[in-house]
Amino acid sequence: MKGAAMKVIKNINNNVSLCLDSNNIEVVAFGKGIGFTKPPYEVDLNQVQRTYYDIDPMYINMISDIPEEILDISDNIINYARIKLDNPVSSNIVITLADHINFAIQRYKENMNIKLPIVHDIQYLFETEMEIGEYALKLIKKKLKVFLPKEEAAYIALHIINAESMNKNKKQEKLDEEVIDDICDIIEKDFQIKVDKIGFNYSRFVSHMHYLLKRGKKNEMVKSENQKLYESLINTYPKTYECIQHVRKYLKDQMNWDLSDEECIYLMLHINRLCAREDCYQ
Repeated sequence: MKGAAMKVIKNINNNVSLCLDSNNIEVVAFGKGIGFTKPPYEVDLNQVQRTYYDIDPMYINMISDIPEEILDISDNIINYARIKLDNPVSSNIVITLADHINFAIQRYKENMNIKLPIVHDIQYLFETEMEIGEYALKLIKKKLKVFLPKEEAAYIALHIINAESMNKNKKQEKLDEEVIDDICDIIEKDFQIKVDKIGFNYSRFVSHMHYLLKRGKKNEMVKSENQKLYESLINTYPKTYECIQHVRKYLKDQMNWDLSDEECIYLMLHINRLCAREDCYQ
């Protein structure tokens, strides 16, 4: 990178800013205290610890909701993955993986352990990615003293696998966006709300939907024995369950997919987060 400074155009939090480099290319920059000053202003390159290019704008708002130590762990995991893998991975995964880890730690603290029945399949078919997932669990244990279950190594491996194959053709991408928009319309209609499409909960929802659609196209819908958790969620959030049935019917009608109960659990959690600020259950 040429020059001794970058121009800060937006602060994300105290230590993360959206900048323009010397070639006027947008970059997300991390550095202690670089977000304290009101933009626009120039920050010395010596203050910048690391940078990420080509971050999708929909993920940028998520950064402020993720603890810095978890972003650091995610960055460490992806750097390790880049050494281990032949295929390039998108910079976006640093943010989406950090968000996943943050959510996994919250579930761990709430004693909500979701079983993943395809752990052994991932271990067998994607040995390197699973090894990266196991490295991630060791790092989380070392840095945060949090002991995540082995299933989380497989979930992290799935994130890596998805990131390796994110080069979708534009036509398919457009189709995915249309499906996500339609499902968002179903949620808005069922809850009689207007979803905040620039908020980080929506960004998370879109990211989850992209992965769900990818699994559906490969006929790899996740299935498991989490019936008790599913029944508990149905009893606690009947309105969300009703919405899920409409989404299930839409996917069956449009794509001839049967959404598994396991997929419904995750989708219910994401819909609840999407609706949280609208006080749907008050």
